[in-house]
Amino acid sequence: MVGSSGCGKSTLFKIIAGLLEPTSGDIIWQKTTSSTLTRLGKIAYMPQQDLLLPWRTVLDNCLLPWEVNQIRSKADTISIIRGMLERFGLTGIENVYPRELSGGMRQRVAFLRTLVTGGDLMLLDEPFGALDAMTKREMHKWLVELWGGLEKTVLFITHDLEEAILLSDRIYLMSGKSWHNPLKEMIIDLPRPRHPTLNFEPRFLELRAELERRLHEPF
Repeated sequence: MVGSSGCGKSTLFKIIAGLLEPTSGDIIWQKTTSSTLTRLGKIAYMPQQDLLLPWRTVLDNCLLPWEVNQIRSKADTISIIRGMLERFGLTGIENVYPRELSGGMRQRVAFLRTLVTGGDLMLLDEPFGALDAMTKREMHKWLVELWGGLEKTVLFITHDLEEAILLSDRIYLMSGKSWHNPLKEMIIDLPRPRHPTLNFEPRFLELRAELERRLHEPF
């Protein structure tokens, strides 16, 4: 999802996650109209900040979703987390505190914690927005390698047009100015698996120009 600041992207995510009540309309989830309480705790949601608790270790931070929604045993959850830490290139840090981690490592831990929620739908609200350009590029490389094995539906908010094209199969452009037609869809026809060097290929550059053109068109 791409759109100007204040158009409602983060608000929409909070409504989908069950953190806010909609003022009108319905959320169709798992093929049926759902209530806020039905979705709360069932949909994985990662906000803009990593929000790791500084007094808890990496392992204890990642156990937070289990404490809220105990869908499996604690032992099984810890085993899953340890396997994910290895897969995420974070082996050996389970007893480390957030202050000891780099920005990129903190985001990986926050992403892992989001996965532990266990839902088939993940909402990522500008997870790399606060990272410097080099760290963000490393995160893109890591994420595109991981993406295919997640087997989840991911909704991703970003202001970075290159990031949107690199990671997405489709982009929804959002406007806060038109309540009758607030979204426009753009299909991204790049093959998968993706790689960060796609940024320099002709089709990527064409899509980048098309996306910017559509952003400036009236809704």
